[in-house]
Amino acid sequence: MEVRSDDGARLRIRPVGYQPGVEPPVDPEQARDWDDWLLIEADARTADGQAWSHCEPSLTVAEAGVLADWLLLQARLATAPSIRPAVLRFTEPNLAFRARVIRRRRVELVVEFSYESLPPWMRRPLTAVYPLPLTVSADALAVAAEQWARDVEAYPQRVIS
Repeated sequence: MEVRSDDGARLRIRPVGYQPGVEPPVDPEQARDWDDWLLIEADARTADGQAWSHCEPSLTVAEAGVLADWLLLQARLATAPSIRPAVLRFTEPNLAFRARVIRRRRVELVVEFSYESLPPWMRRPLTAVYPLPLTVSADALAVAAEQWARDVEAYPQRVIS
C-alpha cells in the first residue's frame, strides 16, 4: 500500500514473503503458540525529503489482516474530529500506527518506527521511536486499506503440518 501525505511525506509498505527459514511446526503441542511471520518491506520519506527503507519480519499473518481492517475503520470514522487518537500496536514493536481525525474527512495517520525499522540517522538509543506523520483524506486511507488487504491475501496463514 502507499499513503501520500499532503506535505509530501509518504509510506509504502508491502508483504514480500514469509519469514525465511521458519516453517510451521510438526508437533501439535508447539503449534498452539506458533505465529506465522511476514517480511514487510517499507519505504518511507519525510516531508523534508529524508528517505529510508527496510525489510523486516514485522507482522504476523493475523496482524497484517488486523491492520487492513483497522485502516479501513479509521477511514470510515473520519466524519467528525476526535479528541483521542486510535492506536494499533503489534507483537514486534518495529511498526505502530496512530490515527486521529483532524477535520471532517481528513485523517492524521502517524506511523511509528522503532528498533530495526528506525531511519539510519536514528539508530540510538535503542528505545527510540521515529514518528512519520501523514495527513490524508479518508478516501485515500480507504484505498490504501483495500490495497493492503489485497497485498496480504497472497500470504494466508500456513497450515501447520
